[in-house]
Amino acid sequence: MSGDGKVFGSCCVELKEAMSGDDFEPLITVGEGGILYMSVGLIEMEDEEPGMIDHPVFFCPFCGTKLQTADEVRAKSGAIEDEPTN
Repeated sequence: MSGDGKVFGSCCVELKEAMSGDDFEPLITVGEGGILYMSVGLIEMEDEEPGMIDHPVFFCPFCGTKLQTADEVRAKSGAIEDEPTN
């Protein structure tokens, strides 16, 4: 779900289909904490199996609807912002 209570994929049919992945592993998924991610690359892991590099999706890549904010992603992931230094 996004921060406003909408279900990810409810903005357009294209995103819903991209997230369904019946015949393949979807590249756009909801991860831990309810954050929507898109796989953007591969990295070689120690066990020689490729690992996916994921990045939060802030806007729908198909219709442009705002899905989540950076603040929501930080809050859901438990990331702590650096405090400003003066």
